[in-house]
Amino acid sequence: MGHVAVIAFAVLFLVGCSKSDTEAVDEPIVAGVDISDTDVAEHLEALLQSVRTVPTSGSIRGRLGMAYDINGFREAAIATYDQASRLDPGDFRWPYFHAHLVAEDGGYEKALELLDRALATDAGYAPAWLSRGSWLLKSNRPQDAIDAYRRANELQASAYAAFGRAQSLMAVGEFADALEILESLATGFDHPYVHRTHGEALRALGRIDEARAAMARGREAEPLTWPDERRDQRTVHMRGHASYMLAKELSALGRVDEALAILRRLQGHHPEEHCGREEEFFLACNLMNSLSIAHDRAGRPAESLATAERGLALRPTFAGFHLTIAKVLRDTRDLETALNHVERAIDLSPSDGYAHEQRGRLLFGLNRYEDAKAAFESALQFEPGKRTTLFYLGLAQVELLAYDDAVESFRRVADIEPHFALGHVFLARSLAEVGRIGEARRAQDRAREYGANPAELRRNEIRLRELEANEPLEPPG
Repeated sequence: MGHVAVIAFAVLFLVGCSKSDTEAVDEPIVAGVDISDTDVAEHLEALLQSVRTVPTSGSIRGRLGMAYDINGFREAAIATYDQASRLDPGDFRWPYFHAHLVAEDGGYEKALELLDRALATDAGYAPAWLSRGSWLLKSNRPQDAIDAYRRANELQASAYAAFGRAQSLMAVGEFADALEILESLATGFDHPYVHRTHGEALRALGRIDEARAAMARGREAEPLTWPDERRDQRTVHMRGHASYMLAKELSALGRVDEALAILRRLQGHHPEEHCGREEEFFLACNLMNSLSIAHDRAGRPAESLATAERGLALRPTFAGFHLTIAKVLRDTRDLETALNHVERAIDLSPSDGYAHEQRGRLLFGLNRYEDAKAAFESALQFEPGKRTTLFYLGLAQVELLAYDDAVESFRRVADIEPHFALGHVFLARSLAEVGRIGEARRAQDRAREYGANPAELRRNEIRLRELEANEPLEPPG
């Protein structure tokens, strides 16, 4: 990340041969202080100054390592954690954080060695035992991993520990025992990776149809992660682009006050007026737009609109401002003005699938179903297989009485997200309208299973009974 200047690693090792460990780590590792992102550079320089002021403090040295770590200076972080561990061997965090960086590079044996050093100072931290189990499993030591997960379970990391134990049992071929654990987890721990592993266990035991259903629920599986409060301490040192991405994530999760605090701090480096510059405008404009979105999520639409409009005055060609304004206007039912903004955004960024989808939703709200259908189809050209776009396309097709096409759209929605109850509701409705009553009944059952709105289910049921009553009787004989 950026230009990294690392101070004399070789000298450190040579000095270590003739001086005490404390003296050997007196010179801090320097990285990132000359990069163009001043938010990062200034924070690192301040931490480095603290280290130089109190060179024997393991805690201060460790904070510098955390800042390197969370901002992407991996080599500098590894070396600095090593220095902090020498200065303060009793602090759990430095070998623990060091171990995670080594494991991310696939060095599991070295990571386990560092983790053992951390556990020697504090053996009661459950996430450390989960990490130990994971790294042992990846090192092809499943029996040792089972012991680690058992210890994690004793420390109240039950669901994650149970899943790790199931994985370890599968690694030694104990699929039936693993399945017993996974069957319990699959009902109360709704994570795609759990469902996929459940499917793998079912398949190993020859239960192919059940495996296929479980694997469908785990289609979007990412590796399972667990809460880790101590590693989360690093985020206070996040700066620059990394902190901007964190603010966007916090905003999306509804933690708007935390997001706003980060965004406002970043504006100290990229103020609003920079959005109107010919150079370095991009981050300043994005910050304004993210602030506008956060205000909207916090229930302050007037402030959201004012922020985006200021941005638009500074940079009329920034498509994001038009989309954010359109969202606020759509919520106030000013659909025509919102549509004008979305269409301007598409003029500025024609390949933005999200903008085409928003245009379709506005056209749908204006009862312009044929135009909405065309807009959703355009969106899918740029974001193929997006579930929300397919769902709205299906709704437009229903309004146009194109039920065969709607069946195809809602079928794809159900394939992409099997647990999306409303997708099954409309799949059932569309199947019923084309006379496929048996399939409609099965889709209705799935909608009910996945917790669909009872009013929607009743509406379907009434229509199904009407259609069944009107079916011609088969001739006798």
